Amino acid sequence: MRDTSWNWSTKLVERFIRQPARLSHLMERLPDSIDSGTRRRCQFLLFGVIRHLRYLNSLIDGCLPKRPRSGVHSSLLVAGFELLSDPEKTAQIVDHAVGAVGIRFSTGEKAMVNAVLRKIGRQLEDEDPKSEASVAELAEKRSHPDWLVSCWKESFGWQATKKFTSWNQQEPELYFLPLSDEAASSGQDCPWNPYRKIDRSDWSQVMRLLEEGAAYIQDPGTRIGPEVLQSVFSEGRILDLCAAPGGKTILFNTLFGEGLDEIVSVDLPGPRFNRLESNLKRMGISRVRPMASDLFEIDSGKRGQFEGVYLDVPCSNTGVLQKKPDVKWRLGPDERPQLIALQERILAQASQFVVSNGWLVYSTCSVETDENEAVVDRFLGSAMGSGFELVEQIKSYPWESGHDGAGVALMRRI
Repeated sequence: MRDTSWNWSTKLVERFIRQPARLSHLMERLPDSIDSGTRRRCQFLLFGVIRHLRYLNSLIDGCLPKRPRSGVHSSLLVAGFELLSDPEKTAQIVDHAVGAVGIRFSTGEKAMVNAVLRKIGRQLEDEDPKSEASVAELAEKRSHPDWLVSCWKESFGWQATKKFTSWNQQEPELYFLPLSDEAASSGQDCPWNPYRKIDRSDWSQVMRLLEEGAAYIQDPGTRIGPEVLQSVFSEGRILDLCAAPGGKTILFNTLFGEGLDEIVSVDLPGPRFNRLESNLKRMGISRVRPMASDLFEIDSGKRGQFEGVYLDVPCSNTGVLQKKPDVKWRLGPDERPQLIALQERILAQASQFVVSNGWLVYSTCSVETDENEAVVDRFLGSAMGSGFELVEQIKSYPWESGHDGAGVALMRRI
């Protein structure tokens, strides 16, 4: 059997069902020999299935007394997502899936898949929009965990929660930060200068710009924290913490002028740090000093202090669920206290690197209050935070902004 994007996506979905993992890590399992078009289609199918996983499972479970074995189940999920995303091609989608299943599995399973997919196709065609009047209805139709929808309803209200879950289910737009004149004239205009929206019909040009270090894939929501720091600080050094794979470091280098002496970019040793070094080398950025280290092992006495310290902490990623749909299924309420405690520890540790009258930015890609305002409030009320004042706090919601969500707090050492 030829390994097409459909076959590979069913294999990766099957792996995810067995053990939820980062989708980016699953994509790394694809052989290097796979061409770029097949890889992109596989990613589209994999991410689409996981984005709509709960709803797709509800459709499949409604047609069967019990779920089939994992390989058949994953095939139904992939074909179900295709039906959901391209209903005008129902006949072709069903025929292709039935043929692929017939090669790998039994005649009985082939017939079952044919019957289930045709029934799902009719359901999708005849379905009236649900009222989605309850948390359970909204969570199932828009494929989110009940507990997460409940939290958002309490935090943001019902209408905002409906907009948020709808946003998360959309195929994300892609943008790049131009790093050359050619890149700045490529792609499409968007509301967030200098970012350019990627025209999916011209991947070859985008790939060339990326390989040449003339562009960097980045969502416009990334700019919020760095631009806040740029607005108050122009000379000296920046310490970029939790920096890998280097997106904010690259943005700092673009935003700041000649008054910036150095950017020290720190992250733990490993594959992500290696990507940071590779990105910086490809783009020829000379004033960045990458440092592979645990933040808690850096001696501030030896490294000195910095005029600007930027901390992008590990977080729940709820502001970027559109791009990282696996987070919905890997994130649980029981892990949150431990995550928030880590954020508080990292913030306290980072604060010691700020010079007198220097600036400290705390940043997340989460929209949750307990990971943003609450963490900052407790820090400012602590012994380590008593020497800082809060200057500005920003929360960007994706359903309002049209790009990734973020939380940013700007503080100054006094």
